[in-house]
Amino acid sequence: MSLTKSERAIIMSIWDKISMQSEIIGTETLERLFSSFPQTKTYFPHFDLHPGSPQLRTHGSKVVAAIGDAVKNIDNIASALTKLSELHAYILRVDPVNFKKEITMVLSPADKTNVKAVWNKIGRLDTYGWEALDRMFMSFPTTKIYFAHFDLSPGSAQIQQQGKKVADALALAAANMDDLPGALSSLSDLHARVDPVNFKPFLSPQLLTHSLLVSLATNYPEEFNPAVHASLDKFLASVSTVLTSKYR
Repeated sequence: MSLTKSERAIIMSIWDKISMQSEIIGTETLERLFSSFPQTKTYFPHFDLHPGSPQLRTHGSKVVAAIGDAVKNIDNIASALTKLSELHAYILRVDPVNFKKEITMVLSPADKTNVKAVWNKIGRLDTYGWEALDRMFMSFPTTKIYFAHFDLSPGSAQIQQQGKKVADALALAAANMDDLPGALSSLSDLHARVDPVNFKPFLSPQLLTHSLLVSLATNYPEEFNPAVHASLDKFLASVSTVLTSKYR
């Protein structure tokens, strides 16, 4: 994925703010990682993985510092991160899957409780549905090909209407978490010819589901703790899997 000049400017601008809170942001990132993907703990057997531990804070700072190096060398990231790449590949032997995104998820009772609590708190998702679409079209412009007849201007009537459909589908899924394939069968048929890449990981972030998570986190920062983040991530990944199950 190539970065445009405007994207580079945005990244460098926001990084000035992030770098001032490197330890806080890095620590929270690791806490979310271990909560959402507990299998990653196997690479830190010697760490105290309790939230906010000194080792998490130290390593969190290292993570943010490494990303900072990438930002400073945004025109040649591969070269700037060569030593880190070799460290993770040849010494730490970290499975590349930990830098990608798993979509096969199993919702635990706690996950279902978290998802229902979020839906009860938010109520209707219409606004966040079309906000997520706006984010998706801007971040992943290739997805626009499936909406060639739409007015894709931010917040257009058609995007708002489609956002409502997204919200309705997710509300249906949230109400039927014990039988997602059955509840979403008609939608699966409808999306059978939409390339699954638009629901699955693409390089690292997800597309619509990722965009929706960002929208919810932005609008509900207090509720969006690591446990809720993990549960929503699993739920949306499960919905994505069902919607692409009949692709042909």
